[in-house]
Amino acid sequence: MSQQARPPMTKRQQLIYDQITTHQATQGYPATIREIADAVGIRSPNGVMCHLQALRAKGYVTWNKHHARTIRPLELDHAQQQ
Repeated sequence: MSQQARPPMTKRQQLIYDQITTHQATQGYPATIREIADAVGIRSPNGVMCHLQALRAKGYVTWNKHHARTIRPLELDHAQQQ
């Protein structure tokens, strides 16, 4: 899915997406749902999960639900494959 064809993010989704990319860039590995929740001020991991599901549906992130620390922005996945 091209970036131009993606539906826009809400402000909260953008905040979560920015936290995902910042954590990946500064720490060198993906953030956990709890780390994202703490960083953006959401009390419930389920609240973060709802935003992550929306971001995945819009084509901004991906993850493997069977493994820890796999939340990644799709742009990073494409850049690493090249």
